[in-house]
Amino acid sequence: MDIKHLTTGMWVESCHGVGKVIGIDHQHHSVIIEHHHDHQLQSIDIVELIDQPQLHNGCDRYY
Repeated sequence: MDIKHLTTGMWVESCHGVGKVIGIDHQHHSVIIEHHHDHQLQSIDIVELIDQPQLHNGCDRYY
């Protein structure tokens, strides 16, 4: 996934589960996500994100 396509508030998926992007660190190529199931914050390297076009803002489920 390209870091240029990420915005705060968007839903993303990684091997750690689905979460909402709350911060983007362009210098370290990572994002801070808040997991929807337990609201834990986690910093994830951009290469760990799975491109999942079926996730969309406002919904943590696939459509």
